Amino acid sequence: MLSSIPYYSLNPYVNKCPSCGSVMVVDGEWVREDSRHKVKLIERSLTCPPNCKVRIRQYIYLQ
Repeated sequence: MLSSIPYYSLNPYVNKCPSCGSVMVVDGEWVREDSRHKVKLIERSLTCPPNCKVRIRQYIYLQ
């Protein structure tokens, strides 16, 4: 888990549910090193609990 709030979490479009448009809850967040592309990879699991129960997995590449 990341200890501080990363800049991409502050973007309002990153955490929006694609189905209903409400803000999704981050269930888990993992940081990995992608040796093939020499970048950091952040994998997130998000859920939309209040409305539609959509669950997505999000991959964010940092250079």
